[in-house]
This record gives sequence, structure tokens and C-alpha cells, in this order.
Amino acid sequence: MAFNLKGLLQDEEFLVAAGLLSGGAKGQSIGEAAFPSLIQAAQVKKAFTPTVNKTKAAVDTTIDTSTGKSNLVFVSDKQIAENPERFIPQEKKANTTNIKNVLGDKYESEYDKKRGAADAQYIGDLNEKAATAQENIGRYDLVSVLSKNVNSGAFGEQLLSLAKAGKRLGINTDWITRTDANGNVGLRDGVASAETLEVLQVQFTLDKTQKTKGAISDREFQTFSQTSPGLSMTPEGIQMLSTVNKNLAQRDIEVAELANQWEADYGRLKNKGETQYGNLSFQQFLSKWKEDNPVVTEEFLEDMRKMSNEGSGLYEEKQVYTIGGVQYRKLKDGTVIRIGAL
Repeated sequence: MAFNLKGLLQDEEFLVAAGLLSGGAKGQSIGEAAFPSLIQAAQVKKAFTPTVNKTKAAVDTTIDTSTGKSNLVFVSDKQIAENPERFIPQEKKANTTNIKNVLGDKYESEYDKKRGAADAQYIGDLNEKAATAQENIGRYDLVSVLSKNVNSGAFGEQLLSLAKAGKRLGINTDWITRTDANGNVGLRDGVASAETLEVLQVQFTLDKTQKTKGAISDREFQTFSQTSPGLSMTPEGIQMLSTVNKNLAQRDIEVAELANQWEADYGRLKNKGETQYGNLSFQQFLSKWKEDNPVVTEEFLEDMRKMSNEGSGLYEEKQVYTIGGVQYRKLKDGTVIRIGAL
């Protein structure tokens, strides 16, 4: 039979009995030897008992930040001390209303991260559009000026600048320019004519209308899309298109300002805020706001329709064709350009 000294040294009854026997050997009575024996037994047991890391609780003691869930196993003080970023004591959880306030981005879900990135991209795009819009307001005015002086031949460089600007915006302006053997871009021969400005202005308008669709009312979107080809047929209609383009550009600036302010006030665009329409997210607010803030007046919309009808009377003369519901125009050099919305 194996002798287990360590086990005996952890047995309180054995230790007390040993103490009493030792006292008796010294001539002490049981009463005299009892108290010292108890003290000695406790000291010996403590010395030979292995140290155990105590836990704050057996279950649901900590929050594992790698999962965001409470642990359902024993977690020692030592483990918590060695991994402070992973384990948070339960009492600390109870003292905070939102674990994200303690952990920040480490606990943020993948969904929230993607939504946050989408918001940042959306606002970044709005600010970029606003900056571009500010630059283009002057170009829309330039088209109007050139259209009134088209026969003077004094605005070739400005027209070339407009063609390059349109190309940067993704608008087809290859029909305006040519590239020589040395790679220099210039105007095509005989391009500084009324039809060039007519087509260019309607291209600008359709592009702006499409890109600003979510920030203008459905009624305005339909009117701008449907009347633009007819308006581009006359000098008066071109002036109207210039007004529309400038106002659409201004709308880009306004929406960017609204989004930036919303982010400053409420953190994220999906977060709801108090508005004149109630407690809404930014997109819900924008949907209602655009209806109350038209790009042009009702009277201007009606004038656009009338002017467009007058211009459409010139479709045959200016070789406008409808193919698949989309309007195209054939220029004098044979080039065919789309002038209607898809």
C-alpha cells in the first residue's frame, strides 16, 4: 500500500491528532495542546495546498470580445489579467449600457462596418459631386453665351474646353474634337456651329438629370428628361436648359451640405434624427425634403413644356429620329448623336 504523505498533510483530522500527541509527549493536557494543534494544522494544510486561481463566478462571469458573448466556463483572475482586451468582468458589463462604448471598433459587427463604409463612400461621392457641380456652373453659362454668338467664330477655345470637360464627366464629346498626328486635341473642322452647342447642351442636361435623380422629385425628373431634346432645338430652349443645369448643380451642393450636417448631428446617415417630418433616417428625410424643395418653380416647368413643343416642330428639319423610343440627331457631317433619355 503506497504511503501518501502529501495527502496526510492536507488532512485536518490527522494534523490535529498529530498535534495533540506531540503535546502529550511534552506533558501537556489535551486542553493545553488543542488550540496550538488547530493553529498548526491550518498552517501546515495551507503550506501544502496548491494555489488555485479563484474565479469571480463559475458561469457568465466575463464577456469574450472575440465573440461578444458571455463565457459559460470557469475563467480565472489570471486569465482575465493576461487577456484584458479579450475578457471584460461581468460587473463592468453591468455598468455600461453599450458594450461598443467600451470596446469601440473591436466589437463592431461586420454589418455595421460595411454600413459605415457605405455611408462614408456615399458622403464622399456627394462631396465630390458638389465640388464638380461648382466648377460646372460656369460651363453651363458658357454654353448659353456661345449659343448667342455662335456665328462669330470667336469662341473656339472655349468650345474645346467644354468638350474636354464633358469628356471628363463621361459624356461623349468625341464628335467635337479631333487628334492630330502629334497627339494634340483640337476642334474638328467646321464644328463651331449652332448644332454643336445644341447637342452639347442637351447632353449636359440629360447627364445631370440622371445623376441627380435621387435628389429631385419624380415629376421634375420626368419633365427634364422628356423636354430636353425639344428645348435643345432653339436658342430660347438652350437658355432654359442652362438654367436647369445650374439648378441641378446647385442641388448637388445642397444635398452634400445636408448629408454632412446629418453626419455631424447624428453620427451615421442610417441613424434617425428629429426633422420637420418626424423622426427619420437621412434617406427618409431627403425623400420628403426634395418634394418640398423643387429645383425649379411650377411656372418654369410649364414654360419648359411649351418651349419643348415648339422645338419639337423642328425635328424633321434638324434630322431627329426616334429609334427604340430614344431620340437621335444626325449632324451635318453625318455623325449621329443621342439626344434623348434611355
